[in-house]
Amino acid sequence: MDVRSARATPGSRVLLRATKYDGTAHWIQPFRVVADDGNLLITSYRARTPIYTSRGEFRSPYDSVVYFWRDRWYNVFRLSRPGCPTALWYCNVTTPPTFDGCQIGYVDLDLDVKVYPTGCIELLDEDEFEAHREKYGYPDDLVERARAAADEVAQLAREHRFPFACSAEPMRNRPSHRTL
Repeated sequence: MDVRSARATPGSRVLLRATKYDGTAHWIQPFRVVADDGNLLITSYRARTPIYTSRGEFRSPYDSVVYFWRDRWYNVFRLSRPGCPTALWYCNVTTPPTFDGCQIGYVDLDLDVKVYPTGCIELLDEDEFEAHREKYGYPDDLVERARAAADEVAQLAREHRFPFACSAEPMRNRPSHRTL
């Protein structure tokens, strides 16, 4: 099946296989498909379901709705405790994902952006990004795309644009870590 045209059926199960730039496994996570319009694949994940990482098994305390755009260099996890409103959005800067009808795949580029309903926006893992940039030899265009993706996510959050809508409290920028 052509990974550019494969669509997921709502209710079906898919598996995420994320790698590092050199192709080594980074994490594997199961999802249930919510919707797929051919560009935006929306999935969900229940709290406590195992996630298999390069560091071992992990069980998130959060229910997640996850947005994978086939043409964007990031994905967005909307995290909430079961039965509670959104706790935060966790955004992974990645290569655009592939999807073959069963598996989502992408290269994790280390940079992450955390967005809180209060409006605090944090850029995470810059040190890891720089270390892997050197270790894996990230090309200059990949570095530019990764940084632009982090900036785009932060701008969407500042403007309260999809998927960063939060009805409970207006978003305000309150720095804690390095903010974007």
